[in-house]
Amino acid sequence: MQFDQQADIYDKRTGLGEQTASKTAQALGNLIKPFSDGIFMEIGAGTGEIGFFLQDLGTPYIGIDLSSRMLDVYRKRFTNPNSIPTLIQTDANNPWPLDDNLVSVFFSSRALHHLKREHVVSELARLSIPHNSILVLGHVKRNKTSVKTIMRQEMHKILHDYGFQEKSGQSNRKKLFELLEKKGGKVLDPVITSRWKVSHAPIESINSWRVVDGIAGNEIEPTLKNKILDELENRALYLFPDLNQPLEAEERYELNAIKLGTSTE
Repeated sequence: MQFDQQADIYDKRTGLGEQTASKTAQALGNLIKPFSDGIFMEIGAGTGEIGFFLQDLGTPYIGIDLSSRMLDVYRKRFTNPNSIPTLIQTDANNPWPLDDNLVSVFFSSRALHHLKREHVVSELARLSIPHNSILVLGHVKRNKTSVKTIMRQEMHKILHDYGFQEKSGQSNRKKLFELLEKKGGKVLDPVITSRWKVSHAPIESINSWRVVDGIAGNEIEPTLKNKILDELENRALYLFPDLNQPLEAEERYELNAIKLGTSTE
């Protein structure tokens, strides 16, 4: 399981940082105030980078994740064992481990695109409190000209050429919200919780993908993976004058939310 193997380096490799995580939790708390009658459920709780700061919201919290090692890292954030929230290791492509109509807040950060969309819609309908539940998805937004954006776009093109399906958080979020709107959902205005500057060199993207299993959620045999990344490096040489030269860009963390409807059709 690739996320088990990434657990100890995940926050260093792709983490938001404590300041952004704390600001996100604060903004999330303000956003969900009208939806505090039930359980707060985080899908893909991971290492608890944001979840750690959600424990003071006053809403019962449950976090689920596929990786037991990621959840172990989450638990280590707490010095008091009695403060550790309910964390459940489970495959979220199976039924989520709660009874019907108990959840008022569903939250996921950079994880829901790994799940089957129809299954997510079904579980949201089953678990949500009628007339008073919300789904909030958090993600990092980058400028179109940033190194990370360009490298990821080129990588997805190569993956497509090799027959792998793109697992894009943005396209999945759009399609998911469209399905939920058809069931009576109402999309809310996005909330930007934090902005920051990053300096990133093209070779850093390539090296980052080399040290983990798979690429972008796809399990890929190591020899083929190296071939794909070698091809990506060759493409990058035509796009950037120096693969080792960091270029600055702005990134921001955004919350997208939809008030869930009650239609089950």
